[in-house]
Amino acid sequence: MAKAEGPVATVTMTTTTTPASTWKGWLWDSADVSKEERWFLLKLDFTLLTFGTLGMLIKWIDTSNITNAFVSGMKEDLNLYGNQYNYIVVSWTVGYIIGQWPSNFILTRVRAHIWIPFLEIGWTIFTFSLAGAKSYSAMLGLRFIVGLFEAGYWPALYYILGSWYTKRELGKRNGILQSAVSIAPIFSGFLQAGIYNSLNGHAGLAGWRWLFVINGVISLPIAILAYFCLPDTPGTAKPNWLFSEREIELSRERMARVGRAPEGKPYTVKVILGYFTSWKTLLFTLIFTMQPFGAQPSTSFVFWLKAHNKKGKPPVYSIAQINEYPTITNAVTTVWSLLAVWISDGPMRGRRWPAIIFANLVGIVIYTLLAVTPVFGPFHHRAPLYMLSSIGGTTVPLTMAWMAELISDNAEQRAFTAAAMNTLQFTPGNRAAAVVGGLNVIVFMIIVVFAHREKKQKKRNNQLEPAAHGSDADSDSHSHPSSIGDAKEKRASISVHEA
Repeated sequence: MAKAEGPVATVTMTTTTTPASTWKGWLWDSADVSKEERWFLLKLDFTLLTFGTLGMLIKWIDTSNITNAFVSGMKEDLNLYGNQYNYIVVSWTVGYIIGQWPSNFILTRVRAHIWIPFLEIGWTIFTFSLAGAKSYSAMLGLRFIVGLFEAGYWPALYYILGSWYTKRELGKRNGILQSAVSIAPIFSGFLQAGIYNSLNGHAGLAGWRWLFVINGVISLPIAILAYFCLPDTPGTAKPNWLFSEREIELSRERMARVGRAPEGKPYTVKVILGYFTSWKTLLFTLIFTMQPFGAQPSTSFVFWLKAHNKKGKPPVYSIAQINEYPTITNAVTTVWSLLAVWISDGPMRGRRWPAIIFANLVGIVIYTLLAVTPVFGPFHHRAPLYMLSSIGGTTVPLTMAWMAELISDNAEQRAFTAAAMNTLQFTPGNRAAAVVGGLNVIVFMIIVVFAHREKKQKKRNNQLEPAAHGSDADSDSHSHPSSIGDAKEKRASISVHEA
């Protein structure tokens, strides 16, 4: 460097070290960040996680209550026979499929605190209406509309979480959000049992009708509060009673550090067709096309219990037992899923695929045992397999986190892919579930290979952000500057000061 006239010029070499991942940080990541960022994350978790999880809980209660209602008197009251229950389920599914892509497209253009409560109020109104359904055809139409409103909620919440949290943080939050899906049937099962025992016939309504009424009563205040408390994405958020302008800037700095792009890219036919040809969208959608294999055997548990009761004979299992025993399956799912995401974010340093592959392999073993076990053998032979069968389907939060991390640079594609993953699904039986589990393992390994190749290509082209070096295929650390100041030091690590 040339010698300056007068005072000596100095070269300041500023180096920034990544905060070490402590055992406290493994338990909860905010232990390893600055006080400013810790306070920001506390407020974000309190609002986004609280109202997202409550909304997810209500959504899945409203989704699964049709099964509880069917086995608790709806079948007899509405004279349902043959495949009519299945057609009611299909009508909801059709609405769910139709609504997902439009909803997530809208979400990238309409602020989240407006659009998501709109969806919640919509399905609440029509859940109330289900209590008054007098016929099979009315139930078909109402369930279709409930599915239409519910369609956008699940992918929208995962999209929003992926827009706020870094790699070290996202797996745990996704796991907490998804735990509501497992807890909802537990709550719904005990709720239905309680309603049947205490409200059946009250005010002239059957117990199964009271279930829909109570679901609506619970849903409405949560939807109203979400309008005031649910944050938008960092790209669309404005200062309000909860987040200051400084904190919104912090959120944008955090996402910039991990290469997470905000909304704003235009939708064109060419752009949307490009999503269909992206290996990330294709492979993650293929995974979720096969994802229900992990849930199907466990959902058969309630029907297996009911099938033991023969008309004209004393019931083998009471209505309370039919509703309550399957909740053990959901408890197993919740515990396993949360354990997996904590290990992935912590000791595995953000790697997603090892926990995903392991759960799929465990699932294959259980589905195979279900396929070869006599259907109406002793309770202790088959029931424990049903209770453990959902383990293969516990990979949803890690899979969604992995998708958000690999499609960091395109918010619109993330929203599109989140909807696609939840749209195209099929439901196999036990033998097919074991086969599909093996296919899942193969597809996940293909994603690992492609992600690793992409990372190497970006390194060669000098396109890899310093904070993104911990890709899932080859994660080496949680590059996690502890504050905005650290991020700015990284961008200006060499500065020349002359007097």
